[in-house]
Amino acid sequence: MRPHGLEAAAAAVWSGATPATRLARAALRPAAAAYGAAVAARNLLYDRGCLTPARVPARVLAVGNLTVGGCGKTPTALWLATELAARGRRVAIVARGYRKRRRGVVVVGTQGAALVGPEEGGDEAVLLARRFAGPVVTGEGRAAAAALAVERFAVDTVVLDDGFQHRALARDADLVLVPEDGLPARLLPAGPLREPVTALARAHAALAVGRGGAFPALPAVPSGVAAFRGRFVPTALVAAAEGGWREEPVAALAGRRVTAVAGVARPGAFVALLQAAGAVVERVLAFPDHCAYDDVALRMLGGAAAGGDVVVTEKDLVKLAGRPGTGGLRALRITLEVEDGARLIGRLAGAAGLDLCAE
Repeated sequence: MRPHGLEAAAAAVWSGATPATRLARAALRPAAAAYGAAVAARNLLYDRGCLTPARVPARVLAVGNLTVGGCGKTPTALWLATELAARGRRVAIVARGYRKRRRGVVVVGTQGAALVGPEEGGDEAVLLARRFAGPVVTGEGRAAAAALAVERFAVDTVVLDDGFQHRALARDADLVLVPEDGLPARLLPAGPLREPVTALARAHAALAVGRGGAFPALPAVPSGVAAFRGRFVPTALVAAAEGGWREEPVAALAGRRVTAVAGVARPGAFVALLQAAGAVVERVLAFPDHCAYDDVALRMLGGAAAGGDVVVTEKDLVKLAGRPGTGGLRALRITLEVEDGARLIGRLAGAAGLDLCAE
């Protein structure tokens, strides 16, 4: 189980596990310093009002992080949007639609149904559309996507998926995820940091999320930033069926020998969740994050499926459902649980000036 291509090269350099990778990391320090200076200059322009973010007639709450790679932003955005909707807000989720081929603003889904496929809307956004009852809209310009969501669907709250660095859209509260093992020290390209750790001071709350079924330690945060912790837990198996997706009990995994297939940034986290659900993971096929699954990959999956049970991530099922040789695939559905979640919702709602109904 290894990352692919550039992901593998970057992970090796960032780890600095060998003399060669430490030398490569040192060689990238000037580029990281230049990147950091550019980020600092951009943030300063926004902080001083020289650049003005666009506003929409709704409250905007962003979910983001400080590092590249998967920290669980999308399931966290789903959790936040669901919790706010349960408390009486009319909520839309807005995302970039990473790697979507259709340019501009796309209404990906409404009322728990996807209206487009992952090629048009992005794989994570289609997954959100299948699991969230409100509208899901994507666009390279998040301000335009949010404006359309407000105008067309009369929402009063927008949850922005992966929006902490997207300062072109004004937001009223920021929730930032931090890795359960803490934030790294180095900026891109010498490390995985998108911004310096000091940028966490812009957030209203930070959330560390555990992936093996346990809550992690509370994250270290600047003064004034509330710290919380959560965990991703397996809740169901999902199979593509005619007319929609069918849920099966996650207990069916107990003692089952499976091949794990993951086209995500951190396949090891997916394996840990399968094991937490009781599965015996005998083999792992790791593909690049947001993998499009070409004919070669499909043949690999077909061969694995011929040899036994295959379990994929739900994001991968979005792209694999209906493809040749994938009829027996199951996906592991995960859900975020937040310790003291009501207090986190209250913290973000207070920062955003939201009026909430009793749950």
